[in-house]
Amino acid sequence: MDAGGKKGGVKSDINVTPLVDIVLVLLIIFIVITPAVNDSVSLPHAKHSPKVEKNQGEKYLQITFQAKPNGKGGYEAGNVTTDDAKAKDAVYRIYDDASRQKFIDSVTASTQALSYRRVFVKADRNLPYAAVDKLFQACREGGADEASIVTAEIKETTSTEGGK
Repeated sequence: MDAGGKKGGVKSDINVTPLVDIVLVLLIIFIVITPAVNDSVSLPHAKHSPKVEKNQGEKYLQITFQAKPNGKGGYEAGNVTTDDAKAKDAVYRIYDDASRQKFIDSVTASTQALSYRRVFVKADRNLPYAAVDKLFQACREGGADEASIVTAEIKETTSTEGGK
């Protein structure tokens, strides 16, 4: 046969099998590593004074919203209390419709006597955003013009090394 025969020529096709293997291995590595990286990232918390800044002679309603463990490693909405003297021992649940309505009525009664209807909320940082939003909506339904979150200041701990 000729050197340039019909069936025995050089093929110039690219073999993509090794490329696909490498891409699949990299994909598996990224899938395994991504959750570990996300869990290790810690965002700084807001650093504010836990004391509510009040203008001279003005009164505000202060609400405390607690989180409770849900048994799955997370947290859910817990009890809501106010600093109103009339509702001093009252405990509200934001997801229970009857209790939520009592909370709205309490906010309405408390804010009607105020010159500026501002509500301060001390909420646990473990609360889901949806629960805090539902509390804010209830405050608005109760006649509050403004709702603000009050956070606690995180104290920096310093350690001294070397035996002084």
